[in-house]
Parts: sequence; C-alpha cells; structure tokens
Amino acid sequence: MMVFLKVGFPAPTFTSALHPSLQADPKIRTDPVNPSDDRWTIMLFRGITGEPSRISLRKRTVKRVLLAAALLSVVQVGVLAHYVVQSGQVTEQVAELEGLKEELSQSKGQVVEFSEAVDKMRQRVLTIQSINEKLQVMFGLEPEQGDTAVVNGQGGEEVPYEAPLDGRTGILNFDYLAEIDGGENPNDPGLMMATDIKNGLFWLDEQTVRQLRVLARLEKTAGERVGLWAATPSIWPVKGPVSSKFGPRISPFTGKRAFHAGVDIVAPKGEEVRAPAKGKVVVASYDSRMGNFIRINHRHGIETTYGHLSKILVRYGQEVQRGDLLGRVGSTGRFSTGPHLHYQVAVNDKVVDPLQYILD
Repeated sequence: MMVFLKVGFPAPTFTSALHPSLQADPKIRTDPVNPSDDRWTIMLFRGITGEPSRISLRKRTVKRVLLAAALLSVVQVGVLAHYVVQSGQVTEQVAELEGLKEELSQSKGQVVEFSEAVDKMRQRVLTIQSINEKLQVMFGLEPEQGDTAVVNGQGGEEVPYEAPLDGRTGILNFDYLAEIDGGENPNDPGLMMATDIKNGLFWLDEQTVRQLRVLARLEKTAGERVGLWAATPSIWPVKGPVSSKFGPRISPFTGKRAFHAGVDIVAPKGEEVRAPAKGKVVVASYDSRMGNFIRINHRHGIETTYGHLSKILVRYGQEVQRGDLLGRVGSTGRFSTGPHLHYQVAVNDKVVDPLQYILD
C-alpha cells in the first residue's frame, strides 16, 4: 500500500512515474492546488495498479486532534507522575501500618502475659493461705475475724483487645485500671480483661496483708510452742496417690456406705514408712483387720496410726523423731485390697482428716 499526502502545494510532477494510474484517472486532480485551500488530502494506493482512495481532512480538525493528543500526553505524564508519587506514599503508609500492627501485637502479648502473671501470683497466695490454715489447726489457733475471708478470684478470657497503653512507655496504664467502674459496655472483651486484672491486683493486695498477719501470729505461737511443733505431724509418712480419702465412702468390702477413719496412700510393697513427727511407739502389733500396724503417741493429745504394713521396724516404747523409719508398706489384714498404707490421725481421741496435718 502506498500513501500520498496532498497539501496546499503544486502537485508533484513525479506522480505518474511512481503510479501510472495518476495520468489515466481524470478524477484525480493534477492541477496546482489553491494555496488558500484549508484541507489536507490523504491518498491511499493498493498495489501498483490498484485504484487510489482519497481522504480529505480540514486543517483545523487535524490541528485540534494533534492538540488534543498533545494535551492527552501531558495529562498522561502528569497522571503517571502522580501515580508514582502516590505509590511511594502508599508503600510508606503500608510499612507504617505494618509497624503499628507489630507494636499492637507486642502490646497485646504484654497484657496477656501480665494477666497470666497475676493468675500465677493468685495461685501462690492461695497456696500460702492453705498452708497457714493447716498451721493454725496444728497449733490449735482459732482464725481471727478476716483472716480466712477470701475474695473469689475471677478468670477472664485471653482475648486480644486495644489495651490501655501508656503512650510514652508502651506498657499497661494502671491509672486507667484504677478508674474502671464498669463502663458503658460491660461485655466488651477489653474491659473484661482490664477489670479482671484490676480485681486480681486488689485481691492480691488484700490477701497479702491478711496472710502476713496470720504468719506473724504463727511465728509468735511457734516460738512459744517449739515442743508442740516438733510433736505435730506435718509430712507424708509415705509418698503416693491417695486412693481413699477421710470420711464417708462406699466400702470396697461390703458395698455399703461406711466411715473411713483415715486415708489410704498407694505405694509399692516394701516402700519405706517414716514418722511424721516426734513421738513414742505405743502399739507395734498385728490386728486381723489392720494387719501389721503401728501407733505413735505424739503427746499434746495427738496420735497417728499406720496399717497393713509388710514389716514393723520399731518396737513398743521406742522414741522416734520426724523422718525416722517405722516400717514398710504391705497389704496385710482382711481390710486390704492391695499394697497401700492406711494412715490415721486422732486428736484427743477423735479422728480427723490426716491431710490437714500434711504440709509438703
């Protein structure tokens, strides 16, 4: 295809040389063009001998199209430049958001860790309280008003939330916790966790004061009753799981409800049984129901009994100290279904729960 652009100039003289049809076709102008003509003519040739096609355009229209194309190019360049700038800004914003997301994730983790730490401290205080209560029983002390009052602990869900953080340090804002009064939405997860932490802190503070007061009483009493403490059972006679607790139970021998006067501690046959406190052996004998058994008088009205032993290693009247070897675990006697130790504690001839006299 051949293209000729005819503008307002004299017709070229080489047209016939390039395309023979220019001489034979009377429709094609070969006369000079009026310089004032405001049109541009585009001629299209298909092959050497094909009929030519002609397109006539106003100069004004062409100029407008070219101007519009130029303006479009300028706008396109501007848009591209704006896109590049905005793309850079968006990238920076994405990076900033990722950083904020990481900081928020760390902050949430700190809040959860703090909540877990409060729960662990609560459990430790409860353990101390349990030991103090046992010591009061051992020393014969009546709890003072307020010593045993317990504020029930509350457990909150570990759910992430927008934690109240200090803007300078990035840690939990305790001033905020002190101001919590229930809020407008008590079911809000963040408020629930913050309230739980606040309650835990208040509970720890209250219980710490109480237990310190109890410990002060116990310390004073222990100093006054050194002999009583040495003679008070306080350790496991043998280590093992408790298969039957103190109190009412279904008898494994009759299938009926019966009262169990001690605790049964499961242990391998031959395991060592040791004295839980200072005392004197008052019984070292055999009973058809208890099998080989030992009874120790610890004075102050306290006695302990050890049943179903395979061997008795102490004699009647022997003085023993806390930790001395008494005998070995067995399964002697009719009231035994397997190797274990029946451990019994009596105070003033009344059986009590032996677990109240075990601290470790």
